[in-house]
Amino acid sequence: MLISALRAVLPPDVALGSADPTAPETGLWPGESAAMARAIPARRREFAAGRRAARDAMQALDLPPTAILPGPDRAPIWLDGITGSISHGGGTCLALVARRGAITGLGIDLEPAEPLPPDMIETICTGPEHDAIKDHDLMGRVIFCAKEAAYKAQYPLSRKILEFHDLQTTIDLAGGQFEARFTRTCPPFQAGAQMVGRIVIARNLVAAVVVLSAP
Repeated sequence: MLISALRAVLPPDVALGSADPTAPETGLWPGESAAMARAIPARRREFAAGRRAARDAMQALDLPPTAILPGPDRAPIWLDGITGSISHGGGTCLALVARRGAITGLGIDLEPAEPLPPDMIETICTGPEHDAIKDHDLMGRVIFCAKEAAYKAQYPLSRKILEFHDLQTTIDLAGGQFEARFTRTCPPFQAGAQMVGRIVIARNLVAAVVVLSAP
């Protein structure tokens, strides 16, 4: 249900791949395997699932499979002409992939559909977001998930590590969408620039996706 619901809100030129991060580690390419040589088994399984999911999405776009190595910042290094995003949680690993051009950035995040721990709220939420949390038990978690997806989408363009308060979200749970607004300038994004995303809650998971289009 989660995957079909996400596919329903994604544009046709964005592919969604999936894999099981609890399954035995398979499908790593040589460079990928070397990058994970010192990782614990659970992390290797998650990493391998992310790469399988990404290559699944690439195949859906008729793109040749390729190694997806982690960069020094741990972000995936995509083949020239491709943009993508990977997330895992709740026994699921999902990846978005698109040809770069009309689409300039992608972000996806998966979180458990449970309230955000109270000690995280100050770190994650701005003042207006504090007010929104009062309206729904899951709102704090949704805000966190939305910010993570927005962060991933903007990072290949800005190469900036954002603080949580650098983005302020407006969530429409009933409509399954959100806006994430920059509270400060982060080139090429100006203060006040907005990213629009979609929210899906299914299978005990919260999923957020952001697709950035060229101006």
